[in-house]
Amino acid sequence: MKAKKNLRNFHMLWFALLAISITIGVLFIKPQVGVADQGDFYRIMNVSGLSLLDSDTNNPNSVGYYDFIVTDYKITPLNDTDSKSIWNCSLSYLIILVNYICKSLDHNIFKTQYLAVIYSIIYILSFIIILKSLNIKNNIKSMMVVLITVFIFFDGNYLIWFNSLYGEPMMITTLSLLIASILNYIQYKYVVKGTEKLMSKILYILFSAFLFLGSKLQVITSLPIIIILICKILLDNRHNLNKISLAILYIITCLLISYPILINMNSNNLSKDTQYNSVFYGVLNESTTPEQDLIDLGLDPDLSAEAGKHAYLDSDEYVKYIPGSEITDEKFYSRINNFKLAKFYLTHPTHLLNGMKYTASKAFYTSTGLGKYSKADSSTPVRDFHRFTLWSSIREKILPRNLYFIGLIYLIVLLCSLYKYIRNSSNPEIKNKIFLLWTVIFIGILQFPMPFVGNGKADTAKQLFLFNFTFDGLLILILVYILFKVNDLFKIRFNSSHK
Repeated sequence: MKAKKNLRNFHMLWFALLAISITIGVLFIKPQVGVADQGDFYRIMNVSGLSLLDSDTNNPNSVGYYDFIVTDYKITPLNDTDSKSIWNCSLSYLIILVNYICKSLDHNIFKTQYLAVIYSIIYILSFIIILKSLNIKNNIKSMMVVLITVFIFFDGNYLIWFNSLYGEPMMITTLSLLIASILNYIQYKYVVKGTEKLMSKILYILFSAFLFLGSKLQVITSLPIIIILICKILLDNRHNLNKISLAILYIITCLLISYPILINMNSNNLSKDTQYNSVFYGVLNESTTPEQDLIDLGLDPDLSAEAGKHAYLDSDEYVKYIPGSEITDEKFYSRINNFKLAKFYLTHPTHLLNGMKYTASKAFYTSTGLGKYSKADSSTPVRDFHRFTLWSSIREKILPRNLYFIGLIYLIVLLCSLYKYIRNSSNPEIKNKIFLLWTVIFIGILQFPMPFVGNGKADTAKQLFLFNFTFDGLLILILVYILFKVNDLFKIRFNSSHK
């Protein structure tokens, strides 16, 4: 037993060495890579105490939006920041922590590499906990899972985002942390059968959920799924914790639920852009009946003059209804809401189906056409990136980007997991792990329609980042299942031939 445990620890050591080596190779060898700003960084800089260096402020061309990465920022006092806006994003907490450490060392420059280090530590440690909690007893199978996990989840087109101020890496690292925290809880409660540390294990889950739900505005779609999961955990432990502990957990859960709602309420300017895109660049884009669509939405059909346009064009490119203008506010923003959009798509299934077909055509891209190098390393924009990107290349070139394939994968995993859940109705460890799987599945499912319904055709591939991450997890499950069956088949034949 001790020998098997040592061998599993050896596998974890190999995983850690591989993951660290790949991460260093992708992110920390020169020339250093990252993802160029497409105009999104200002929002996070504004709430985190960051600003452009004076040299970049005086020469805006040096920033190189879309083309070149910027890794160094000036640390500014948080007094200049609206206190309410600090609650807009959990990424800001990491940046503020780094800023505090830098200031305590008399260092006034924030480097995105510092953030990349934090992401890398969270990501690698999360996967170590996940892999250890799977309790794979067969050494060959354990090594298979280690290698497949490294190959897929440590692909360079995931890691490269760590060296940026985008919310995408915060989403996948905190989701990994959340999964790790739940598996750690399941291991302790149902395998170790411990009770003394249950409170701390659940607090770990709530903390991870807090970071995940605040990672990016689009994650608000995951809130109902997270609520169900946490409520189940609290109900399962209502007889294992005292009343004071339960009361504390209930209060924290209520605060957790309100957090993403407050983020949504504080994102008025961003919401206006997405509202504009969702209608003009979504509903009306390529519509054969734009006037009728607007009437069905309860809007003035005259707005059809802007059909097919997004919110980021120059003002002279709009006929009449410029985003943010007084007339647009009167005719559009004051009359549109998420309920009307949801009702429209439910009553116009053809529009929804066409939108989902378009979304499927943009799935499986974790690479980006944005610049990858700084101006100091390349005078011309470099958009291609090939450091440990074999998996993302295979995914982008081979996987079918259509609703049938996506639906088939979800159906296979859901049916197989349901069968296993029923077969193991008396095994709480497996049942809870499957419930966690369903949680991740539905987080991914709810991410899929969100880009088009909430933002039209604007930046769809980038907004599918979390969906792609969860979908990769499903592909790993299917691949591992097949490899395990092949391994068992060879083992049976080998044993039969030696009898």
